[in-house]
Amino acid sequence: MHTTAFAALALALTAGPLPPSQTPTTDTAELDSYIEARLEQTNVPGAAWAVVTADGIEHQAAWGEDGDGARMTESTPFLWGSVAKPVTATAVMTLVEDGRVDLDALARTYLPDFTLADPAHAERITVRHLLEQTSGIPEGTGVTDRFDPGSDPYGEALADLAEAERFAEPGTDFEYASANYLVLGALVESVAGMPYEEYLREAVLDPLGMDTAVADAAAAGSVPDGHTFVFGQPVAIDAPFDPTGPSYGYLGGSVKDLAAFAAASLPGGDGVVSAESVALMQSPAAAMNERIDYGLGWKIDGRNADLGTSTVWHTGGAPGYSAAIVMLPELGRAVVIAQNAYGHFQDGALVGTALGAARVAAGGAGEELEADWVYPAALAAVGALLVLGVSLVIGTVRRLRAGVAAAGRRWRVWAAMAGWTVGGAAVAYGAGVAVPGMAPSRTLYVLMAPDLAWGLYGVALVAVVHAVVSVGHGALRLRLRRIANRPGSSRGRITRVRA
Repeated sequence: MHTTAFAALALALTAGPLPPSQTPTTDTAELDSYIEARLEQTNVPGAAWAVVTADGIEHQAAWGEDGDGARMTESTPFLWGSVAKPVTATAVMTLVEDGRVDLDALARTYLPDFTLADPAHAERITVRHLLEQTSGIPEGTGVTDRFDPGSDPYGEALADLAEAERFAEPGTDFEYASANYLVLGALVESVAGMPYEEYLREAVLDPLGMDTAVADAAAAGSVPDGHTFVFGQPVAIDAPFDPTGPSYGYLGGSVKDLAAFAAASLPGGDGVVSAESVALMQSPAAAMNERIDYGLGWKIDGRNADLGTSTVWHTGGAPGYSAAIVMLPELGRAVVIAQNAYGHFQDGALVGTALGAARVAAGGAGEELEADWVYPAALAAVGALLVLGVSLVIGTVRRLRAGVAAAGRRWRVWAAMAGWTVGGAAVAYGAGVAVPGMAPSRTLYVLMAPDLAWGLYGVALVAVVHAVVSVGHGALRLRLRRIANRPGSSRGRITRVRA
């Protein structure tokens, strides 16, 4: 288990960082200037943000337009993506403090139907393992990001999770998997005896004044269109909603709602759980990588240690939107931001805006936007494959139109037909099945990387077309050879026909 030296120092206080005796002021003009410049550089159409202390909003601003063309305001709703996870962790901790859930009890204590492909593995997973994402449940199980409403969304998802294979023993290795928090949503439903979103509102959202939070499909209908990116440019989309999503990635609301949750999560904040529970949630529990630890729903690192504070944060991306809460506990301050755009290849830049803004709020300099060649390189590679495939199809069709010669050696024709068939099938499978299969769902794949997705689907189609045309060309050559070899036929007379 990894713990940064700075985080370890901060956590020496058993109740977490104490509120600073005098909260330093933030240069809000510099902060706004930095964020607005980043939004322009990243082609984000609109955003809202706030600087927050334990007492509430210190500064807030909005910029640009929403997906319907209206001016962005501090009351504009967004979806928050995985910022839902620390909110869900807070809901679970309310049940822990009420004595209704034990962090180290087995998840099956509260969810008897919870299982995996290896039932013995599922029987060893505790509530804490789910919260800190060390359950052994992998990402890509297919139970999240499902947009067809059912009569029992959590029950249906749990039933499908029963086919998932474990990747590690519980409590040993970290893997970020939204399915962990989907299971926690189901657990809250089971313990509370009511739909997850109802308990969330009753125990967390309403007490914190998050009055415009989006936690169900009806509320999600009021969220303006978000944006995806096509060749780097924002394109409005009507984002879908997963009924189980509020527990892991489809919670939402205005920047005011984000700010209310951040204020309650800061040292000295008036939250729905005790300071001890907040400190536990924000304590390193598992190593995400060499620099970042994961607590119970929060990420913790020392990226701003040179400015006198640890950093406790979470970001999120949903189709069309991104959001972040970045807390600076020793400075008694947080920055929250919601942006109405998201793309798979743009994730790093969007997260960088939030983390950079927090650094500015801490008195440092925000990082400049770095060039990322992965996205243009991926598009260039797909474009090259499309050009190559179309060229091969055109070349084969031209040969057919010019005339088909009878086959010379049959084995060469059969080999060519087999080669194009196998090669075309492999390319089509890779571009149309294997790569899309890496995403949680095909819908999400198209929404978060539409240019790459449709480009690869085009590659798959062209590969199939070329294989069919090539096989047809070879079959015609073989047929002409059989005709030419019939008794009484002249080999010199039937050697070439026009298609």
